Amino acid sequence: MVLGPRHARCSGRIAAALLLSLALSPAPASALDTPAPRALVVESDTGSVLYAKADDDRFAPANFAKLMTAAVVFDALAAGEIREDDVYTVSEAAWRAGGAPARVTTMFAAPRSTVTVGDLLRGLVVHYANDAALVLAAGFPGGETAFVRRMNETAARLGMTDSRFVNPTGFAAPGATTSVRDLRRLIDYIRTTHPDRYALYALPEFTWNKIRQTNKTGFLRDTAGVEGLVLAYDADALFGAAVSAVRGGRRMLVLASGFRSSAERDKQVKALLDAAYADFSTVQLFPAGATVGSVRVFGGAAGRVDVTGAGPVAVTLPTRDRDGFRAAIAYEGPIPAPVRAGATVARIEITIDGRLYQTIPLVAARDVPVGGLSDRARDGLSELLFGWW
Repeated sequence: MVLGPRHARCSGRIAAALLLSLALSPAPASALDTPAPRALVVESDTGSVLYAKADDDRFAPANFAKLMTAAVVFDALAAGEIREDDVYTVSEAAWRAGGAPARVTTMFAAPRSTVTVGDLLRGLVVHYANDAALVLAAGFPGGETAFVRRMNETAARLGMTDSRFVNPTGFAAPGATTSVRDLRRLIDYIRTTHPDRYALYALPEFTWNKIRQTNKTGFLRDTAGVEGLVLAYDADALFGAAVSAVRGGRRMLVLASGFRSSAERDKQVKALLDAAYADFSTVQLFPAGATVGSVRVFGGAAGRVDVTGAGPVAVTLPTRDRDGFRAAIAYEGPIPAPVRAGATVARIEITIDGRLYQTIPLVAARDVPVGGLSDRARDGLSELLFGWW
């Protein structure tokens, strides 16, 4: 890591803690690998990127677009723009494009029938129903055009720089793209912002209009801890999956695209999950409340403030081959006074061979009020003459 005037140097305390974790007894080498051209494996709760392969490679989203369709609906429900008991009408166009005549995954909603937003949402999330996606978008304030615009506004807000959405279904269309890196951001957003809605992905099935709608990730139910999410196929991007699982209190997210067949996808997704749990372990570097290091303060009654984790500071590491890991405290600073205890002011950046592996927020351990005139003058002169480092 190149350290400039706006980044802290590697903390001795952080380095020592990481080195201690690296000294743990080795185990067999990780089997975490895949033939898919694009893949990402993340432990969701720590944010550790256990495996990355062309994670910013762009490809057609196909069914993955329905994750963003769901996110837009979740946001609109939370904001009160729409309600679960709102009733939408199934248009002839939605029925022909996403219903029985289209021979695609569908809820079999009849043309000119009405369906509640809640039922459409379950059809979208559990069954990937294309008519549900189209009807939800058409019923959105401003119609499908406004809905797709909201999809792309949400993508921009979440930093999904590789993504552009053209329709709510993911049907093949020029210009539509995403990446597994962007999909990770989107899934993390849904899980943390709408946890009650995220739980819908784990539903094995639901019945609507006397029609049993099954979860498309059902084939993975014999894999321990699988919650569900989305499977996708595109003629060019081939077979893909976004699958989350929880075992022993640890949540793993596997994203991959480009498998040559559904059988290869199924086998490899299971293998990635099994390897992630078998070959990686979570190591606590610092207990909750422990001082991790300190950062500089500008114009405060004190020139530095100690920082701690918001909770226990933990990192998920392979049980072997840890030599390339490095850790540093980084922040944009110096931090201007006043500083409030508990405010996020810095982060631990853990890297592996130069690639960012995990980021852990750090908070101020105490208040630092604005200093007197002499304190501010001292800091200003110090910055002018010497810089901060």
